[in-house]
Amino acid sequence: MGWIPADVGRQLCGQPADFRAAGSLRPQGRAYEVNGGYRVQGQWDFASGIDHANWLNCTCMVIDGDKPRLTNAGTPQMRAMWVPSSNATIKDTWSVVGMRGTDSQDFVVDDIFVPAAHSSFLGEPPCEAGPLYHPRLTLTVFWTTTVVNALGIARVAIDTFIDLAAHASSTLSTTVLRDRPFVQARVAEAEAILNAARAYVIDAVGVAWAAVCDGAPDPGQAIAQARLAIVRGMHEAVRSVDLVFHAAGTNAVYTWNPLERYFRDIHVAVQHGAALPAHYVSAGKVLMGLRPTDPGW
Repeated sequence: MGWIPADVGRQLCGQPADFRAAGSLRPQGRAYEVNGGYRVQGQWDFASGIDHANWLNCTCMVIDGDKPRLTNAGTPQMRAMWVPSSNATIKDTWSVVGMRGTDSQDFVVDDIFVPAAHSSFLGEPPCEAGPLYHPRLTLTVFWTTTVVNALGIARVAIDTFIDLAAHASSTLSTTVLRDRPFVQARVAEAEAILNAARAYVIDAVGVAWAAVCDGAPDPGQAIAQARLAIVRGMHEAVRSVDLVFHAAGTNAVYTWNPLERYFRDIHVAVQHGAALPAHYVSAGKVLMGLRPTDPGW
């Protein structure tokens, strides 16, 4: 909420604070400027936790007439509109292979008035001071929680497999999985991969946070390392889960076995925007002294 003035934030959150947000960073709506604010319409997807939300973040293109309003850089101008969830219609679209518990439904807003004070744009200077709202750190802050989720899935998958391996065997051998050298190697490899990824995230995000807190004139290198750690951590989490899933053999394919859920969940989690391979391109630009054009660097 650092891009909304504190007094407006207090109005949205109430006293005592009760602010439960969902929404989408995808600019799938249109905002038409009117006296005092905007008329907003659109349909957004991936609104995780929407059934528990009381406010929705609706990212829109600002429209002049029938065309997008352009920024000085010639790109469409975006603004996030904060709309009470009671003004939206939830679409039951979250029928997915994994991450079902996030309840990331679509929602529709149809010609709702949003006061100008209830809108914000991440490209504007934040209204609140402090490193949490540093514009260069925004996506690092957002997506650290995303990689933590992936690493957590991998952690519980390895632990679950270790428990399973103590008593499970297979149709081709009565030797329990724990006593097989192939399985022992796979567990060790999965553990090493996960811990290395986790250490990189903790170190790199910590360094980026410290750089911003210390007022570094250009924290770009530290932010690039943090963003690299995030995208790498998500893909390494998948690799860890895959190792123990396949080491479990046919034991893992049954719905009674939690491993099949962790397998499904991690393969959906890595589809998130935080894990896009394109982030490697942007990080590589930073490491070689260039400045990416996509946000968050």
